[in-house]
Amino acid sequence: MKQKRTFQIEYSLFGEDFAYAIIELDQSVIDAVDDDWRAALYQLNTPEEIAEHICFNMVENRIGLSLMDGWADMDNNMAKIIEWPEFDVFDMRAIELK
Repeated sequence: MKQKRTFQIEYSLFGEDFAYAIIELDQSVIDAVDDDWRAALYQLNTPEEIAEHICFNMVENRIGLSLMDGWADMDNNMAKIIEWPEFDVFDMRAIELK
């Protein structure tokens, strides 16, 4: 059985927390990030930094693990958002300034 790790990702603005997400990662997703991986891609040094990076892409960019640099060979089910943040990142509008 694959070991899974769960992280709470906190969103803050001007130092005030306003939302959070909960993400579950297979241990193999974390183990994939080694010195060679960091040399070619991103300086993610802790499991928490890896979780933040993956959660950002899943929430902000709406992509699964297999579409992320460095994890293309992994199944999307190896990284799951258990609880989505309570805000809609795509709920925005433009106002023209004159």
